[in-house]
Amino acid sequence: MRLIERKDIDAKKWNDRIATDPVENVFSYTWYLDAVCQHWAALISDDDYTTILPVPYTLKLGIKRFYQAPFTREFNIFGTDFNWEEALNELKKTFKHLGFRSELDNLAPIKTIRSHQIADLADDYAAAYSTNAKRMIKKGLKTLHFKSFFEAELLVSLFEINVAHKIDSIDAEHLRTLTQLMKNAMDAGTGEIIGAYNEQEELLSASFFLKDKTRITYLKGAATDQGKKDGAMFALLDYAFKQYSSTYRIFDFGGSDIESIAAFFKKLGGEDRFYYDYTIDYTPRWFRTLKKLKG
Repeated sequence: MRLIERKDIDAKKWNDRIATDPVENVFSYTWYLDAVCQHWAALISDDDYTTILPVPYTLKLGIKRFYQAPFTREFNIFGTDFNWEEALNELKKTFKHLGFRSELDNLAPIKTIRSHQIADLADDYAAAYSTNAKRMIKKGLKTLHFKSFFEAELLVSLFEINVAHKIDSIDAEHLRTLTQLMKNAMDAGTGEIIGAYNEQEELLSASFFLKDKTRITYLKGAATDQGKKDGAMFALLDYAFKQYSSTYRIFDFGGSDIESIAAFFKKLGGEDRFYYDYTIDYTPRWFRTLKKLKG
């Protein structure tokens, strides 16, 4: 395997490889990585891209760190010419710190378990709704209608006003990244924004969805205070289920370890799926000390 920088990666070969693989990981397409990564490279087995692994990284004070890029949950190896153990041995030659997430539970001793929620759209998904969800959906459908739009800034503004200020890890740079990511996804024909409007055509909630082979992933969404009272987010996601269920099998809520958000997803039939957050640290002592001082 070789570690190849983004500028030397054949985007068509790369994206075709991901699109034809049985593994689904929308976070790995070039247009996605280009939007969310400071830098990225890849481990590639051969000129035909038989096996590939995206490798986002940062470079600070001469130290390269492999990291889980924002708005990505985890990465997968596409192909079988190498495995995670072999990949990590290769990455350790270049990167002094590795922080990444995987569904595999045996890759390194230092790890934390994380969760996100998924629902099976092939089932009678509405039967899994909680009583509260059914009530809020019914309430929302009385006054709301739904339509797609393409202005990423409109959703990001809604998210910034109603959600982002409550999350310490979201800053202005993350919002710019999110905007670019949604634009890239829509340009690739893989993203869709759906909004919920009242009778006065006020936007009360909106959500962004990513489309993969059999999976829909909910990336980000937000609702105004009035939208929350009117059941706008419940009704919007129910509408999305109806729209997507004839074509897609899995609805991926994108996750959350935040209890209140996970509880909301579970009211709509979401069930936990677990994965693992790994840290492998070979950075010199001076770097670790400096990092602690800077917080």
